[in-house]
Amino acid sequence: MALTEQLNRINNKTDDLGVLTIYLNTESEQGEWKIRLKNGTKRLEEYAEKSDDKESKKALKKLLGEANTHIHDQQMNMQKSFVLIASADGDIWIARTLQVPVETSFHWEKQADTGQLEDLQERYPATGVIVTQQRDVTLIDTALGEVRDEKKFSWDLEKEDWVDYEDQASPPSAADTSVDDFQRRFEENKQRWYKKLAPVLTRELKKRNLTGSYFVGSKETVSELTQHISDSYIKGKIAKNLGSKPAHEIVNQVYGENVR
Repeated sequence: MALTEQLNRINNKTDDLGVLTIYLNTESEQGEWKIRLKNGTKRLEEYAEKSDDKESKKALKKLLGEANTHIHDQQMNMQKSFVLIASADGDIWIARTLQVPVETSFHWEKQADTGQLEDLQERYPATGVIVTQQRDVTLIDTALGEVRDEKKFSWDLEKEDWVDYEDQASPPSAADTSVDDFQRRFEENKQRWYKKLAPVLTRELKKRNLTGSYFVGSKETVSELTQHISDSYIKGKIAKNLGSKPAHEIVNQVYGENVR
């Protein structure tokens, strides 16, 4: 479940012993986040020592140990930030690596401190990234820089229509067409093909409640597709051939260039 979808559950959670909230900025390539983590942990422990609640102090010490272990285990996967929210009773344990930055802060209260998450949700709402690669078009569903889902469409030469990979028992047919012949047919028909796909993508954006989409691909294919899509759904255009890259790498490049 994506982090944004868990916000209501987090906000409704109260734990009398405490809820640990960690926002850790991990943008530095020199591993400076490890120093921030160490210092933040120390300050929180010193703050807790002033309390007379022994059970709360014990719970915090346990959670901080588990949190530090988990964060260090994830150090090879760090992106821009790391968020961890955990309740003393074990009902909530949420840890996420995000591709959007946060301000480092540590909290130990009866409820989670979700202020930064709510701010991020407003700044980086649920957004699509549509990647074009001639006969293949992929919709990446994102929120807070997280990849929530992918949906791939491909032009089937036999059916003369766009098909959803997930609905096919086998990959869409190329009708035994040579590369040169397909390229010729693509150049001749791309405007018609993309015009047919545009309403399909628009419906998908609406169904997923996405605020719009970035369009990624060659300058020509992005232009051909977006001319058939309402400007209200176009958040940006990126003239890069990224279709062969994994979704998280594509999103990282899109956010790096257009959001931060």
